[in-house]
Amino acid sequence: MFWVGLLLFVVVGGELGAVAQGATRLGDEDGGAIAQFVIGINLAPWTALGACALVYVGRRRRAGLEAKGKLSPALARIEDAQATGDGPDHRLELDLTVAPKGRPAYRVSGTTRVNVMHLQEFAAGRTLDVAYDPERPWRVEVPERCREEIRVPLDTAPESTRVHEPKVPLGGAGIAVLAAMAAGAAVFFLAWGS
Repeated sequence: MFWVGLLLFVVVGGELGAVAQGATRLGDEDGGAIAQFVIGINLAPWTALGACALVYVGRRRRAGLEAKGKLSPALARIEDAQATGDGPDHRLELDLTVAPKGRPAYRVSGTTRVNVMHLQEFAAGRTLDVAYDPERPWRVEVPERCREEIRVPLDTAPESTRVHEPKVPLGGAGIAVLAAMAAGAAVFFLAWGS
């Protein structure tokens, strides 16, 4: 994925080269410069978005952050819940204390989509069943409904136990992207520049 994204950045460099060359020749008699400018300026942002997505996914894969582990059941206490969005279904951002069997409890943030009719099921202090990834404890799946009330009291884990998903390491990706774009522009000017 990463290398495909870099190849797309070579294409973005060529498109930006076309924009630059077309912009310098907009007053020419033939309409080729206008077409070159318009096509390049319309394609470059979309190609760049696709390239960014592929590079990001590739970097996540290399860092081992993709969701692939088997989920295990656990109990969680809702510490705080914030509903955002409009319509019948809201995105619910939760602050949770997750208590897996045989492991110490920890704090984590989670999200789920909840119908407005069921928001009261996610009140602070309530205990619910969740699924978590033992290898990536920041990955917690919260159900859309709390089907039954669980009467197991859970203590709040201290803030110092909070886990976060690690940041995607950029490493030399920024330099590689700039080099790919420069190579694409150079190829364009060598092939079509005059």
